[in-house]
Amino acid sequence: MTKRTKILYAIGAFSLFCVFLLIFARNLPGGENPVIAKQPEVSMGSIKPDAVLKPDPITAEVGNGRITFPLAVLLEKGMVGFDYQSSGITIPLIAFITGEGKLVTAVAICEPCNSHTFRIEGLELACGNCETRWKLNNLEGIQGSCQKYPPAPIPSV
Repeated sequence: MTKRTKILYAIGAFSLFCVFLLIFARNLPGGENPVIAKQPEVSMGSIKPDAVLKPDPITAEVGNGRITFPLAVLLEKGMVGFDYQSSGITIPLIAFITGEGKLVTAVAICEPCNSHTFRIEGLELACGNCETRWKLNNLEGIQGSCQKYPPAPIPSV
């Protein structure tokens, strides 16, 4: 092999290594959830580390392609739950405010265990069935069998 060929192979190998390193770094845990990052911010008192919140059931209004509920109720309760009904299908939803003040609305289903119950314990969201826990700020799995299946966040305005 000529010197030039060796240099080209080295450059190609280094480039390939950099691409794999970039892909690996982008998939490391701990990043923000892209939907939650775009959610509106709401000022609310801080969440106590030992606080346990269960969603208070409320009735949401559906119209003009939007699901709405009073923000004041969420600020008062800390976490609310409601159902969205369309074409004979009922989808349970929850809404809460993260420790960073982001308003999060999500589908209240833990897909693997089929649970529809969740609660907030300090800065974690916990499944009522399998006890899987996710970070409240980005829904990154912390522990449990369903870590890769957090409640799916829905964009809010």
